[in-house]
Amino acid sequence: MLNRYVNNMPSRYAIAIRLVTLTAALVLPVAAAKAEPRTLNDAVYTEEQAEAGEELYAENCLTCHDKKYFRPVLKAWDGQPLSILYTVMSTSMPESNPGALPRKDYVDILAYILSLNRYPAGDVELDYSEDVLEGIVITDRE
Repeated sequence: MLNRYVNNMPSRYAIAIRLVTLTAALVLPVAAAKAEPRTLNDAVYTEEQAEAGEELYAENCLTCHDKKYFRPVLKAWDGQPLSILYTVMSTSMPESNPGALPRKDYVDILAYILSLNRYPAGDVELDYSEDVLEGIVITDRE
């Protein structure tokens, strides 16, 4: 399913996604040996963070990605660490100036995307550190 979305992207994005996916395939067996990871169902962002992300999404993402865009993306990346989506976003978006936003803005946008897909909000903000994002697995909503 991922290939269908990747094949419709400009080649630089497709290469980035394939590279991140390959890296995840190499890293996941090591991560599986650790304690049970958190999932998107474990309230990994705050409502305030999602609200901040909503404004950033409208300014930087909405012209190319409507609010339903990420449903199939999250489904295609089921079982992958959230760091993959963050890495793709923060290195290739916005298309007009990839990587231009501060790291916190990308994670706030990610929190908004999770809220759009009705994942629960919690009391602790989603952190943009690689360790935190690597420890959260993309899963279907419960």
